[in-house]
Amino acid sequence: MTTGSRRTTIIVLSVCLLVSFCLNLFAVGAWVATRWLYHPLAAGMLTYPPSVRQDVRQRLAAERDKVRAAIVDLRDSRQRMFAVMRAEPLDKDALQRAMADVRVKTTEMQALLQSALAASVEQAPASERQKIAPPGLGLLKGF
Repeated sequence: MTTGSRRTTIIVLSVCLLVSFCLNLFAVGAWVATRWLYHPLAAGMLTYPPSVRQDVRQRLAAERDKVRAAIVDLRDSRQRMFAVMRAEPLDKDALQRAMADVRVKTTEMQALLQSALAASVEQAPASERQKIAPPGLGLLKGF
């Protein structure tokens, strides 16, 4: 192999290694973003000051079994709803019942979370409550 072709091979391999490294960094960044940075429950809490968020976390941790049971109930209810959606033939009445059950489980979960939030806000000093900012319009934007 000549010196020129060896140099070209080293340059091509170096570029491939650099591209591979960059793609791996991108993949790890995407994984971290989806696993750690965005959690639906945590995202909704960003409108509250850190002291309130911490207190809510502590309250929910104290009721960990109750919270987990509510999450499992909601997940199971959603799985049943999706199973009804995929069934052939589609049973519209069963779908309506399954959707109603998901609404009930969602409301139960929301009530559990809001109860912890209400207790935390109730205990927070006025100066901390003044830091609560309403979230953006999100899904309501454009309506």
